[in-house]
Amino acid sequence: MIPYYIPVRVFFGNGCLKKNSFNFKSVGSKALIVTGRRSAELSGAIQDMKVELINRGIDFCLFDQVTENPQVRTVQGAVDLFNRESCDFIVGIGGGSPIDAAKAVSVAAYNHLNAHEVFDISRIKGAFPLIAVPLTSGTGTEVTPFSVLSDDEKGKKAGFGHEAMFPVVSFCDPAYTLTVPPAVTRDTALDALSHLIEGIFSDKRNPVTYPLIDKGIRTIVKNLPEAVNKGTNLELRSNLMMASLFGGMVIANSGTTLQHAIGYPLTVRYGISHGRANGLVLSQITDLFYPALKDHFEKALGSDHKEVLKEVKNLIESFNLFRDLKLDQTQFPDMIREVLGARNMANNPLSVNASDIMDLYQTLL
Repeated sequence: MIPYYIPVRVFFGNGCLKKNSFNFKSVGSKALIVTGRRSAELSGAIQDMKVELINRGIDFCLFDQVTENPQVRTVQGAVDLFNRESCDFIVGIGGGSPIDAAKAVSVAAYNHLNAHEVFDISRIKGAFPLIAVPLTSGTGTEVTPFSVLSDDEKGKKAGFGHEAMFPVVSFCDPAYTLTVPPAVTRDTALDALSHLIEGIFSDKRNPVTYPLIDKGIRTIVKNLPEAVNKGTNLELRSNLMMASLFGGMVIANSGTTLQHAIGYPLTVRYGISHGRANGLVLSQITDLFYPALKDHFEKALGSDHKEVLKEVKNLIESFNLFRDLKLDQTQFPDMIREVLGARNMANNPLSVNASDIMDLYQTLL
């Protein structure tokens, strides 16, 4: 038996939010819209959502303070507003950060938790309904039950997940990504690429997703270089958003691995974007895991899988991600301890020790 579960209704395509047939009143009567400070407005997504809610007679309030790598304290502020305004569902609009924050708000408010307590999934018994509108092509969070938060006070970044955290519905309109700048286009796509390949890395890998992995990887390799340079090309944007959606559908069941865990300290300590952090180590971790996974790579990507992986490596090298990268080796021991303690390390296909992780960080010097 091969189980696969993803309870999210997805509307995909140009103008999908305006053209949808979803019954918004089925999820609640007052929404808390959770966004970042600029992208939701710049893309036009927040204006479209407000019109939809108004036309359907649904009240709403706005929380627009989410930053990249959403903070626990920011989530608490949104929870307080949610409770104060007597909201009963949430709309997350943005890249992975606002939607991840929205997920955390939904479980904290529903379970009467402080935002610091959401990492303890044993305390999550349910969540308020969530509607997701992604504005980048990378995290796939619009179809996953996961959230990743940062805590500057404790100097950590960690993920958590629960079945209740799946969005009820997601509106994936590639037109909302036309204003995404080149570096963000690159980095978010590298995140999606990591998700797809981690669908093979993970001990929870699922053959049901192999066609998605194959199509998604090839789509990113083919479209990303041109999309970085031609950001207003809707076809390229559509292709990348579909690949990102595939990546989310993959990790919704397989979870992530060392590939993600090793990047968290790079983000927290050096401000390296999540996607770039993934890209910095993707080739090295592929080399580490490949001998144990050759058959799985062939099953997922076909007889030309070695050529595909070479194209992935060439793509990453073309972006010169190591430029201006300055790491402090004295921090490596603490970073390694953080990696070893990450939840997603349980999904690795083989045992990874401190020495292995040190070797991987050494490649970044």
